[in-house]
Amino acid sequence: MTKSRLEPLGVPVSSGSAESPSPESHRASQAPTGLDRWLAQQLNEAIGEGMVHVDLWDVPIHEPHSDRIQVRVADRTALIRLLVNPELNFGDLYSSGRIEVSGKLLAVLLKAYDYVQYRRENRWLQRGKRLPTPDFHQSRRNIHHHYDIGNDFYTLWLDREALQYTCAYYADDSMTIEQAQQAKLHHVCRKMWLKPGDEVVEAGGGWGGLALFMAKHYGVKVRSFNISKEQVAYARDWARRENLDGRVEFIEDDFRNITGSYDAFVS
Repeated sequence: MTKSRLEPLGVPVSSGSAESPSPESHRASQAPTGLDRWLAQQLNEAIGEGMVHVDLWDVPIHEPHSDRIQVRVADRTALIRLLVNPELNFGDLYSSGRIEVSGKLLAVLLKAYDYVQYRRENRWLQRGKRLPTPDFHQSRRNIHHHYDIGNDFYTLWLDREALQYTCAYYADDSMTIEQAQQAKLHHVCRKMWLKPGDEVVEAGGGWGGLALFMAKHYGVKVRSFNISKEQVAYARDWARRENLDGRVEFIEDDFRNITGSYDAFVS
């Protein structure tokens, strides 16, 4: 992979702009402090000596080199965000161009996983307490932001048989994505030991693929909870087209409001 110089999507770069510089560009124009360098050193020690090295914004991005991969952090806030929560922030920072990678991105990601493990084992990098679970309002807002952007977008790249957003199960290398997703659904159903007549409750039903699959192939009745308006509408229409709306109920509600007794629970 060649080096990546990413700009925020839809924002062209122009010279001589009269606009005020962003806070990030202002910080990047300042020389790193001793604390900045110490934090970068801790990060490099955490990921270990080897091919991947983290540089600060006073070091130019290099051409790709076979035995050295450079990760360049563009500003102080990006550095702190990377240290505090790499799982959440690395992707956003990379996508916005505030982290640049010169070399193989896959090697960087593997090192990032190692760092996450290191961070869990070293308390000085951990937050004082866990983040609270999102409440109903926050969950609905998050789901709306992610999933209610139009089903046409997701049908462009998900499998066409069940619209599965989770990983497929490639029991055989020659499988298509549709076949692998069907294999995944059977695998899940076998783990639940489903039998005809069982009553199943599902948390987070997506576009309805698993619920309809269980009803169609395993003869069960399903109540599926989801707070995405677009997904629920799609799933209900799909159930009507498959004549399964009498066996599958798609409920637009938070799964934390589930009540009743069931033979199986699946998420």
